[in-house]
Amino acid sequence: MILSHLMSQVQSQRMQSMCESARSHVDELLVLLSKSKMLSILYVMNCDPDPMRFSEIKKRVDSSSTTVARRLGELEAHGLVTRTAYATVPATVEYTLTRDAIALQPSLESMFEWVLNRADSSL
Repeated sequence: MILSHLMSQVQSQRMQSMCESARSHVDELLVLLSKSKMLSILYVMNCDPDPMRFSEIKKRVDSSSTTVARRLGELEAHGLVTRTAYATVPATVEYTLTRDAIALQPSLESMFEWVLNRADSSL
């Protein structure tokens, strides 16, 4: 009886620790995604399965070069975008979504659907 109680207590502590860690990672992801133009960049890149050049992303997102460059750098640092530079004159750089970013898309779409459904139900 005492052993099973201790096992259950250890399992509970382990589960609580895992949940706290997961919440921390979710918080980090939400901070990243809430940055200006971040969702727009992910959406634009998701709509085109081919690698995209910086200038095309910038044009489709309709934002400054500085903002797009920062966001792409942050996405790359978080493993959501791959940057490939080619030794051409001028330099050519292409960006592609990683598997992790592609796997994230259904969750993002669900959030948009949730917002739209709430807006429809409040009419």
